[in-house]
Amino acid sequence: MTLWDGLTSTNAGGTPARIVVLGATNRINDIDEAILRRMPKKFPVPLPGAEQRQRILQLVLGDTKRDKDFDLDYISKVTAGMSGSDIKEACRDAAMVPVREYIRERRASGGSLASVNPENVRGIRTEDFFGRKGGGQIIMDNHARRRASSAAAKSQSKSSTDAFTEYAEEEEQASLSLD
Repeated sequence: MTLWDGLTSTNAGGTPARIVVLGATNRINDIDEAILRRMPKKFPVPLPGAEQRQRILQLVLGDTKRDKDFDLDYISKVTAGMSGSDIKEACRDAAMVPVREYIRERRASGGSLASVNPENVRGIRTEDFFGRKGGGQIIMDNHARRRASSAAAKSQSKSSTDAFTEYAEEEEQASLSLD
């Protein structure tokens, strides 16, 4: 912001120039009021839908080695309500689970970690997304919130919006998959 002081909108020849300052955040409440005053336009971007979440998962996981029973559809459903950044973090955390297991096994057997054959590291599994803190915790917290929202929606009148109806249907499908 200190660099904005004295910023002119004309070039050396006096011709008007256009200056565009663009910012993006998923934590709008943490931004200083002075910055918000200087950036008066706000464009909310909705959270990704089911197809978008699945595409994000495909892009982030890319060539990551996967277990034969890995269920991308299920993961895309239980990540409802998460941002692309949250999904990326969950994928990163889940992808580290097989690596951590491999390291633990090698240390327990007294093996060297100087050379690692990627073939010896197992592929990522669906349940790897529900482990440790970080991405797994985000999904578990998100799943708990979705269950609470679904229960509240069932007790309310049937005049919910289409978006919430889709959200509740996804929750119901996800809870059926867990049972």
